[in-house]
Amino acid sequence: MKKIIASGPVIVDDGRLLIIKDTKDDFYKLPGGTVHGKDKLEETCLRELKEETGYDGKIVKKLHTIKLKQNPQTKESMDIELHHYKCELIHKPKNYNSFNHNGHEVAWVHLYKLIEGQYPIAPNISKLLYRGDINPYRE
Repeated sequence: MKKIIASGPVIVDDGRLLIIKDTKDDFYKLPGGTVHGKDKLEETCLRELKEETGYDGKIVKKLHTIKLKQNPQTKESMDIELHHYKCELIHKPKNYNSFNHNGHEVAWVHLYKLIEGQYPIAPNISKLLYRGDINPYRE
């Protein structure tokens, strides 16, 4: 069975979660991507943040790892390991307007809108909300 190990940041600023959407998925997801070669999970997290959003960040702490048994888009059976890190941006955004970067729609979405189901989101975001790694009452 195919195995994917990926890493990405969870960034909340002013009650908004940083999410992205690209043309291959019909839902919003956290920035992130697969580990290349001997890269560390932390390096992958920060590299993907920069590549997909243009932002520079720093890691605050490790969050839960989410394991999936199928690709959420294709439904193909595979082992997916998603490593998440609570991160902060090096420079706060000037505004929270959506923009495009390297083929990704980059958006800052109020947490309550995610909880209310106003945006289609990847399963790992739902699990991080459920586990309290993303807490709308604390962020």
